[in-house]
Amino acid sequence: MDEDTNVRNVSKKIFLDSLVCPTLGWVARSRAFDDRIGELSLADRFRVQQGIEIGRRARELYPSGILIDEGNVASACRRTKIMLGRADISAIFEATFAVDGYTAKADILEREDEGWRIVEVKSSVNDRKEFIDDMAYTTMVVKRCGLEITDTSLLLISRDFKLGMENEKLFEKVNHTPDVLRRAEEFTRLWSTIEKMTRSPLKPDPELRLDCRTCRLFKECLGENIEHHILDIPRLTESKLIELAQLGIVCVEDIPDAFSLTESQLRVRDCVKTRKPFIEDGLKSALQSVSWPAYYLDFETVMTAIPFYAGIAPYTQLPTQYSIHKCSKLGQVTDHFEYLADPSRDCRREIAENLIDVLREGGSIIVYSHFEKSIMTKLAALFPDLAIGLASLITRIVNLEAMIRQNFYHPDFHGSTSIKRTLPVLVSDMSYDHLEIADGGSAMAAFGYLILGKAGKKTLERLRRDLLDYCKQDTLAMVRLHQRLAEYV
Repeated sequence: MDEDTNVRNVSKKIFLDSLVCPTLGWVARSRAFDDRIGELSLADRFRVQQGIEIGRRARELYPSGILIDEGNVASACRRTKIMLGRADISAIFEATFAVDGYTAKADILEREDEGWRIVEVKSSVNDRKEFIDDMAYTTMVVKRCGLEITDTSLLLISRDFKLGMENEKLFEKVNHTPDVLRRAEEFTRLWSTIEKMTRSPLKPDPELRLDCRTCRLFKECLGENIEHHILDIPRLTESKLIELAQLGIVCVEDIPDAFSLTESQLRVRDCVKTRKPFIEDGLKSALQSVSWPAYYLDFETVMTAIPFYAGIAPYTQLPTQYSIHKCSKLGQVTDHFEYLADPSRDCRREIAENLIDVLREGGSIIVYSHFEKSIMTKLAALFPDLAIGLASLITRIVNLEAMIRQNFYHPDFHGSTSIKRTLPVLVSDMSYDHLEIADGGSAMAAFGYLILGKAGKKTLERLRRDLLDYCKQDTLAMVRLHQRLAEYV
């Protein structure tokens, strides 16, 4: 991520983090430059590049606008002030404002008769509540610097855009002026409180809430030295969390027997307390329902804000590869099939035809989510002449994750049955650590780079190999997980 983008986001991040959690806001202030060091993942880099391209296209809608591209905040603020004073400048891109320790950049600041319009550019087709907060923060800082803000709008990606259309068709403008101005007033009342809190040398006391579950600092904060935190309980409601916290309970094993929990929640608690896996009687029959030979199938896909192929709408999910391990019986691999699309064209029909051909022999098709069924269903709708063949494949699908979720739980799952959580617990000698691509986001980004073709030939060939290795690992993982489950029975 470039330095300018991070400078823009640091103050906003600190302020908004503080709204969610005072401790997180304080830590964000103390680590204000952490976001500007360290290597970004392949997926992060690709998202940043997509965002930069969308921002560039948005600026093209304002041909007389001026970009503030100075490398530091002080210089950017000085140049912004000069541009604000020039009546001939109708729009300023990345207009930069700093006051009382707060910094903000407006994607587009457009001059109007009675004041200024803030336009925030988002690489999303969906309007979201957090966008209001983003714009409200920028509006608050800009108003504090003395500008009159008369209008605030979002530029979202249009669902109707297709490759080859003009930039005007890429965006859809959504006006949020009343909501943003109202939220900015609420933020303004917190200005001094948050400033005092984040500047304090003493870290605020944290407060447990459901947001902690996804907080990147949880293990350094309230989750420190707790192996099985109550946030591992699946679908725990805010009211139940508060009730447990008021009882002084933060460990799953300390939840009393009389405390009201659902059946699946009780399963987690009891497994943690006994340190033994839960095995439902139905697991044996579920495993026996598999027909052999069985085919373990995994898809990878790509979807981007700006379509790469003709006739494709933004964020259309395109299957780009598959891996299939064929087993004649449990754990006995007899063949492996793989496919990686030609990045220069839309290969969805070819993928559908290959699937029908490879999987035409009877037997269960084992997957690890509803994802593969969803992809096949979309392919059947797209190619009616292949619908019968694809429908016959869909009827043979067996969802291994659903089988685990309904019939098996291990205390070290920590409330999740994702393959990245279950594999290291049940198959300890198998991991993704040796792979260059080890997650779906990076796989999507890698294929995006193949489409762009901007890297050297050796790099592109390496990306192809890494993609095939990752997808192959996913299906082999299912083979091993299936085998391990049978051993438990």
